[in-house]
Amino acid sequence: MTRRDVAITALICAALFLLNVALDWPLFLPGESRYRDSIAGGYQGMARFFAAHPNPWGWMPLQYGGLPSQFVYVPGLPYASGLLSLLTGTDPAYAFKLLTAAMTCLGPATLFLFVFYFTRSRGWALAAALAYTFYSPLYGLIPQIDRDRGITYLPWHVHVLTKYGEGPHNTGLTLLPLALIAIWRAALAYSFRRLVAAAVLLVAIALTNWIAALATAICVLLMLVSSAGSGERGPRFWLVVATGALAYGLACFWLTPTFIKTIAFNWPLDAFNYQLAVKQKWLLGGWVAGILLIRLFTWSLRWPFFASFATVGCFAFAWPVLIFYSWGIDVLPESRRYALEMEVFVCLAAIAFLRFGLTSERPLRKVCALAVLIPLLIAGVPQARTYITQGYSSWTPVATQQTSEYKIAKWLADQHPRGRILATGGLRFRLNKYFDLEQVGGAFESGLKIRNAVDFAYAIRTLRDARPGREVADALAQVQALGVEYIVIHGPSSTEHYRDYKNPRMFDGVLERVYADGDDWIFRVPFRSYAHAVRPGEQPAYSHRDWIGAYTDAIVDTSRPPLPFRWVSQGMAEIRGVIPEGHDVSVAVAAEPGWTATQDGAPVWLENNKLGFLVVKARPSTRESVIRLEFQGTGEQKFMASISAGVWIGTGVGLFRRRKTAATQSRGAAVGHIG
Repeated sequence: MTRRDVAITALICAALFLLNVALDWPLFLPGESRYRDSIAGGYQGMARFFAAHPNPWGWMPLQYGGLPSQFVYVPGLPYASGLLSLLTGTDPAYAFKLLTAAMTCLGPATLFLFVFYFTRSRGWALAAALAYTFYSPLYGLIPQIDRDRGITYLPWHVHVLTKYGEGPHNTGLTLLPLALIAIWRAALAYSFRRLVAAAVLLVAIALTNWIAALATAICVLLMLVSSAGSGERGPRFWLVVATGALAYGLACFWLTPTFIKTIAFNWPLDAFNYQLAVKQKWLLGGWVAGILLIRLFTWSLRWPFFASFATVGCFAFAWPVLIFYSWGIDVLPESRRYALEMEVFVCLAAIAFLRFGLTSERPLRKVCALAVLIPLLIAGVPQARTYITQGYSSWTPVATQQTSEYKIAKWLADQHPRGRILATGGLRFRLNKYFDLEQVGGAFESGLKIRNAVDFAYAIRTLRDARPGREVADALAQVQALGVEYIVIHGPSSTEHYRDYKNPRMFDGVLERVYADGDDWIFRVPFRSYAHAVRPGEQPAYSHRDWIGAYTDAIVDTSRPPLPFRWVSQGMAEIRGVIPEGHDVSVAVAAEPGWTATQDGAPVWLENNKLGFLVVKARPSTRESVIRLEFQGTGEQKFMASISAGVWIGTGVGLFRRRKTAATQSRGAAVGHIG
């Protein structure tokens, strides 16, 4: 490409980005989405935390009883938001919102580059980008998605960001076309620079969103299938593998084997209890067979790579999405979320078919293309007209201070709680966006190795028998075991979206109600500390609520000496008090590997109980003793970090040497030419 070509391409990309910014301006405005079921606040809370505590091997005490920082979420957007906040002075939560909005608006531009790279036609590439900007074919194909439009018309990829908070997935989707171009270039013929560029883009996606990372892996496989037998020069398999290996080496500081294993085992559970049952196996077999049959069909017609890839990709992502929305069966975990990829590939397939037909000299192909184009225009023009003319008022964010979630969070912060908060629904996603308050819940459960906080919270809010008695007593025992000081409940008339307590009045007359605003209530739970003197025989025999009675009796026993607990820093806690003979110190903090303990400066042994909490095998003391807990991370984390650092350094040295060699050869060629 000449400099003029590059300039024209860059101008088109900039124009597409600015067009989408203008259409989606409310995405960039501060405040809260009018859709109250968005989980964006959870991601923004992560950004806020990492901006203040960037240590990747530190401890996150604010959610789920605590967890290692590495398991909070993949780090791409939270750390990028923290960096943007540092450079601009913007609040980290708002910086996250700006980044995801910008990446969403950049999506049509990267799609333009993808189509342009493989077709060498700016016209068709621009048509694809504009179609993706204005038109969502999913509204016509899937009735449930059409009914999900809500208060305004937005293309599906913008709608899911506004309504559901799919910022990380959208960001990964925007990077996907660039990664596919880079992988294709790197795999055509060996070039170290191209290999590194492709690997870095893969790392960027993998460290941004799991769904987008899996979608990228599927797309790479589809590229290999679509290029086989096409007659065009295609990617070499070993170079694709080498790119993936380099990408993992660059990212393994975070994506450790334990992290990957934890996500792999939790994700099906958190994806509405996905199971690889007989139905799923048959449907996966049909999925693979369909991909191969469509590729065989495109091969028989001698379609070029782009048309084959677009068609195969359209089927590959439409299959799990359509099956889920038609019969409610998940072919893949969270199949419905691949509707974003389906939207992209339906657009690509339509463009590929229209290009194939309208540029053909055969009249029949032109007629077939027109038969597709006319319905697309009939469906798309009204969407585009509505999108352009509807204005911003229906989806402009509301002021944060006006929302019930913020009012409750502010009241709780003003109480300076020493214990945790049992918040459910949208509040648990937004609580740490506003304040550093410890809570039972959080925003990303797939990273949890210790899940008792999640299981107990679910059992409490779904308790159907609200009669005073054993059921409520069991629920109270569970919240006490979790170190809860305040319970937030949203009644049937609350403005909170979820209102997920089956019996919102279950604690009436049992606990003190300390806050009431309409149908939003807060109850106070008697709370002493996270640390308690507990006899070994009083430890819970099992994590189920039926087996924790003796334990909760022990931790509420006021005759035992108090053991005040406080966080000294992000991963260091201190406990002071007298340790009675025959007692351990049970601490309501998740017993993840990496904790160490000292008592009065001398090391003491750590164990864990059936609740997954720390147990300090403390020495008896008749005067105040000081127990210090410190989270230092695991050996695996440090080992994988050293590998990743070595790969990054080696990659940098390799790039520098090749650049130096290229410069030397260039100077030599110039001297030879002059001579």
